[in-house]
Amino acid sequence: MEEKKATNGKTRFDDRAAKMRQSRSVFIQVLGLNTLVALAKLICGFLSNTLSMVADGFHSLLDAASNVIGVVGLSVAVQPPDHDHPYGHTKFEAVAAVAISFMMFLACLNVLSGVFDRIILGSDKHPSVSWISYIVMVASAAVNVAVTAYERRKAKALQSRLLLADSEHSLSDLYVSLSVVIALMAAQFQVYIVDVIASLIIVAAIFYAGIGIIRTHLGSLVDAAVLNPAEIERLVMQVPGVLSCHKIRSRGMVDHIFVDLRVHVAPDLTVAEGHVIASAVETKLKEYQDAVIEAVVHVEEEGHEEHEEG
Repeated sequence: MEEKKATNGKTRFDDRAAKMRQSRSVFIQVLGLNTLVALAKLICGFLSNTLSMVADGFHSLLDAASNVIGVVGLSVAVQPPDHDHPYGHTKFEAVAAVAISFMMFLACLNVLSGVFDRIILGSDKHPSVSWISYIVMVASAAVNVAVTAYERRKAKALQSRLLLADSEHSLSDLYVSLSVVIALMAAQFQVYIVDVIASLIIVAAIFYAGIGIIRTHLGSLVDAAVLNPAEIERLVMQVPGVLSCHKIRSRGMVDHIFVDLRVHVAPDLTVAEGHVIASAVETKLKEYQDAVIEAVVHVEEEGHEEHEEG
């Protein structure tokens, strides 16, 4: 029985590790595209004095940086449990995602500094639009659509929250690029304030996406409950021999969950019989949710008085 459990646990880890490696390959594939798009926007933006395009270039450069973080984060997360990390390294994936959001906030500050220079300091630099500007923006928008669709498809197939977070970041680039195109058209009619407004829209888009990523991943870093205790209790009570269930706790990520709970059984059962019930409870939980990596079941006698707090 124990050997079978160990084998199942190893299989679960191997499956997850394989998915992480595939996710890492996706990040490597899109890294080159994001880098080229970012450089094209930055070079064209600086040469044409288009503040919104420069801001969008930094936004795209952030995509490339997030790809690097994703590769590094997944390279660590794929490692098996060890002495220092007995529960594995999967939380490094969430850490990497949150790191992406903070880099997005830094990009916001960079863009706002440009807006401050244009409005408050009264900079006389105005956009100089050419057909190259439009080509760069249309091409970048096409790349954003392709990358977003590809990452979302892979995120669903590989159950990767990090890939999903990065796809949301890539999608925000598409809306940003559209605002830059509008700013370019306005600049041709010497309506330069649109360039500033578009830059502020970019800041809002980046900030909103960053907050969304933090909300998605912060729970796993602070050990927020992943499963509904009431639902777990309902399932456990279906196991023959279980008289009651309490102190149900779950933590981890939606695709990598640890559960511990206590069940009460009849006081006349043997240790072996109690072990059978505990094993049945663990099996029930893993059948209910494939993401449950480990379920620790404490067996107690019915009527057992608790003297521990919490």
